Amino acid sequence: MRLNPAPMGELPPATKWLAGLFFAGWLAELALGFKLNFYLGLVPFNLVRQLWLWQAFTYILIHADFWHFLFNAFMLWMLGRVLEPEMGPRKFLLYFFGCGAAAAVLTAAWTPGSMRPVIGASGAVYGLLGAFAFLYPQAQVNFYFIFPMSARMMAFLLGALEFVMTVSRPGSGISSVTHLGGLAAGLLWLWGERRWRQRPVRTAPDPAMLEQAEIDRLLEKISSKGQAALSRSELAKLDAYARKNGGRA
Repeated sequence: MRLNPAPMGELPPATKWLAGLFFAGWLAELALGFKLNFYLGLVPFNLVRQLWLWQAFTYILIHADFWHFLFNAFMLWMLGRVLEPEMGPRKFLLYFFGCGAAAAVLTAAWTPGSMRPVIGASGAVYGLLGAFAFLYPQAQVNFYFIFPMSARMMAFLLGALEFVMTVSRPGSGISSVTHLGGLAAGLLWLWGERRWRQRPVRTAPDPAMLEQAEIDRLLEKISSKGQAALSRSELAKLDAYARKNGGRA
C-alpha cells in the first residue's frame, strides 16, 4: 500500500464533497476575511466562554490562503481515496469531523482565553494520517515527501514533532496543538473501536442446559445422600422434569 494521488473522477463521494467545501471555504475567506474567521473560525474564547459550539466544526472548512487550502486538499485527496472505501462514506465523514472537533476542543482547552482565530482542516487531516498509520502500519510513505519510512513511524514522528512544537512555540502562527489533537483523537478512536470489537460477546445461557445441570445436581445428591435429603422444592423440580419428559420421579 502506497499513498498516491488518484484521478479526480476516481475519488469517493465524501472525499469529493469535502474537497468542494474546502474550496468554498477558501473563496469565502477571500471575500469576508476576519469577520468569517471570528464567527466561523475557531476562537478559543468564543468556544469556551460563549459556547459557540459550531466553531468546532466550521473552522475545518476555512483556509487562510491558496497554499493552505492546496496542502490540506492534497492530503485529503491522497488519504480519502484509501480510507473512505475502507470506512464507508458515513463513517469517514463522522471520523473526519470528529477528529477535527476533538482537535478544536484540545486547542481551546490549551489557550481558553485566546481571541486569535484558528482555521483550516489540518487537525482533521492529521486524524486521517493517524487512521492510515493505524490501518496500514507497514505501508511505505515518504515523510515530508523525502524520507521513506513506514506509516507507523511517520505517525510517531509527527506526534513527537507536534508535541515539541506545541510546548516550545506557544505563540506560533501554526497551531501545532490542533495537529496533535487531531492525530491523537484519530488514534484513540480507532484503538478504542478495535478493543470494543475484540470484547467477548456474552450470550444468555441456554435454559435447557441450565435445567439439565440442575437435574444432574439433584440426581447426584440423591445418589450420595438419598432421596430424603431433597427439599420439597427440589422434589417438585424432579417431578416436573419427569412429567415433561414422559415419566414420573
